[in-house]
Amino acid sequence: MIRINLLPVRRDRKKEAVRNQFLVALLVLLVEASVCALFYNAAASKAAAQGNQNQLKVAEVEKLKKEVADHKEILDKITEYEKRQTAIDMLFAGRTGPTHVMLEMSRLLSKGGRPFVDPDKYQELLRFDASAGYDEDWDYRRLWLDRFVEKDHLATIEGQAVTHEDVAEFLRRVNLSQFFTETQLVSTELKPPTVKSSTFSVQDADPVVHFKFDTEMRYR
Repeated sequence: MIRINLLPVRRDRKKEAVRNQFLVALLVLLVEASVCALFYNAAASKAAAQGNQNQLKVAEVEKLKKEVADHKEILDKITEYEKRQTAIDMLFAGRTGPTHVMLEMSRLLSKGGRPFVDPDKYQELLRFDASAGYDEDWDYRRLWLDRFVEKDHLATIEGQAVTHEDVAEFLRRVNLSQFFTETQLVSTELKPPTVKSSTFSVQDADPVVHFKFDTEMRYR
């Protein structure tokens, strides 16, 4: 009877099975490591992209903050400008009150004086009506004022002039001035001048034109 010892063969097969299991396990680990590496790289790339976006957002926020700060500064400057302009307007309103009206009267009755009028508008007026202009050669000494009363922008002016044409010239100048509107002649009367003098008698003087007119004053 022949006997065969099979024990070494079984040991070899067992070793081979263990070795195969080890290789399979190693292969699984390598596959898992590769998969993990791929996921890690993808996550890292996504995180980097998100980080870049966050930096852009932060930059945009900082830019917006600066723009908002500039906007507030601009608003503050506008508010300050409006306050200054209001103050200037108040000063201007006070400056162009009766004092400036009196200065305008002084200009109208001074050598080389002329009404305060916009040059362009004045030239346009002359194109339509040449007689509406003032006489630059008029002798201002031919007219003088006796009384000027003002209340609530309404004024009554009384005076004397050598002739009616002198009164008309003065009224033309007043009408042209930007400080007066709605001028209306109330009366004219030819009679001796009312002057106080110890050197001559007014009864012997030639009669002059006593005039009176009402006007509305424009302070601005």
